[in-house]
Amino acid sequence: ILPLQAYSRKYVAGTTQKGGGGGEGDFVTLHTDEATHSGYHYSSVLYLSTQGEDFEGGSFIFNDPDPDEDQIVDETVGTEEEEEDLERVAAMLEAWKRGEELPESDEIMLGVEEPDEDSSWQEDIRNAGRLLKPFVPTKGAAVIFSSGWENMHEVEKITAGVRYAVPCFFTTCKVEEGHYKQMNVGKPKTDECIADDWLHLLLAHRKEEPMESVGRVKELLMKWHYLCTPLSEHY
Repeated sequence: ILPLQAYSRKYVAGTTQKGGGGGEGDFVTLHTDEATHSGYHYSSVLYLSTQGEDFEGGSFIFNDPDPDEDQIVDETVGTEEEEEDLERVAAMLEAWKRGEELPESDEIMLGVEEPDEDSSWQEDIRNAGRLLKPFVPTKGAAVIFSSGWENMHEVEKITAGVRYAVPCFFTTCKVEEGHYKQMNVGKPKTDECIADDWLHLLLAHRKEEPMESVGRVKELLMKWHYLCTPLSEHY
């Protein structure tokens, strides 16, 4: 198993992140890691702060299909009034397609009750048919799971404080031989080579440009299994 993004000086899940990013890292929408990044096969999050002490909200939630989903759907069938409203909207849409004039917006909304801002009806709709299993973050705890559709998950919005966490992703994909040839130094062949790689790749002991830093981190991740494995087990 090779680590991906397991070594980083700073990581912020912002609005430009693919997949589950959003809200400058304060919440993560429902997703699977392997669906958004095909190279992610195992995922983990190490928490460095505790919910209820350092921050509020921010629970990690596994979100699975509810085995009783059919029953839930049956119980949430629309009322007779709701069905009449849908028929009225459909009739207006057909009239608009024929080029007929539609009533004013106030007239359309007449009798439609404004939703209560404090109500949780949106959450009820979003979670209908789902089985939620929250994991409460505590300092030193980690959640580790396979990254496929069997582990859909999301993270609740943080409502107060600051949460520190380290996300790590792993792949089972083999590093292609051609990648080693593009490195400054290829596969380590002796214990001394491994020691040199640790010094250069991990400690960044000399001044470097940003692109050199990126390349060094990538090289560390691709060599990780070689640096942590006895020479006799290298392939």
